[in-house]
Amino acid sequence: MEIEGKIRQVVGDVIAARSGIRPRNLELERKVFGGTEAVETSLVTARYRDPRDRAATMRTVVKRLEGRPAREAAVYETLVANHAPEIAPELLATRRQGPDGAIILLEAVRKTRAWPWGDAAVTSGMLTQLGRFHTSVRSNEVRLPEWDFEHELVTMGNSAYTVLDQNRYNPEIGSLARNLRVIRRVIEALPGLRRQLLNEQPFGCRPIHGDVHPGNALVRRRRGQDHPVLIDWGRARMGSPLEDVSSWLQTLRFWEFEAQRLHDTYFRRYLSAFGMPRKLTDDVRAAYWIAGASNALAGALIYHLSVILDPKQPRANRKTSYYVALDWLRIIRRAHAWTM
Repeated sequence: MEIEGKIRQVVGDVIAARSGIRPRNLELERKVFGGTEAVETSLVTARYRDPRDRAATMRTVVKRLEGRPAREAAVYETLVANHAPEIAPELLATRRQGPDGAIILLEAVRKTRAWPWGDAAVTSGMLTQLGRFHTSVRSNEVRLPEWDFEHELVTMGNSAYTVLDQNRYNPEIGSLARNLRVIRRVIEALPGLRRQLLNEQPFGCRPIHGDVHPGNALVRRRRGQDHPVLIDWGRARMGSPLEDVSSWLQTLRFWEFEAQRLHDTYFRRYLSAFGMPRKLTDDVRAAYWIAGASNALAGALIYHLSVILDPKQPRANRKTSYYVALDWLRIIRRAHAWTM
């Protein structure tokens, strides 16, 4: 009941700020749905009487965050609200819950389509929005919550290597272990590769979303047009814009054949939005594959390996994760081939 009361209070505050008066007869309906880092993410429908005594409704997404994920509240306040309003849900309110907790209220984005990414114009729109976001802010213009991503990247990469090494004779995963030597070489070279990536100009090191994939992307309708939106900004950090670009293109190509066929076209669209010539030079390609390998080792590979090895997972999920892991290993091999 305590958390219900806190959510009720902050929802009432948001409505009051918008209407100028506290809502009467406020009733909340909460629908809890999935999330990997938040303690709870829910869709809240608030029904109340407005200042003219008319029935009114407001829908919002409420996220309860604790520990490191609570940094997402500061990310929305410092980065998203000021530099990414066109590519993120609107921040309605934040409330701190002690030193390591927060509640945030966000715009409830209504999907226009369940799977819009087969539409080349919509997918290109995401890359255009990313380019505009990346050029809207530089490293010295915003202070993000601290996160030693570089240390965590090496730790997660070593964990993935260990899982593969320990399961090299496991029939479900052993074939993936053929890549162990390449993975080890890339992990050992990561500090140098990361310095190369973060110094690659004109991209440099600047605020990025850090977790761009179809599961974190929606399309909303505004002013008669479809606009791509990124949700779940909890992994936003300082990094190379190419980490967002490669994450989007590489995860999308697994699920959408058109994204495979138009990969370079989409990449050029991003370069144009970033203000660069639409030319995929060797330097740009090398940086792109380093960024892709970073994404693979930062958590994507170890996640899918854990699904494959989890007997509680449905067989279909384990099979899908096998092929996704195979694809991430392909990306690591490409980074190895381009840089070593």
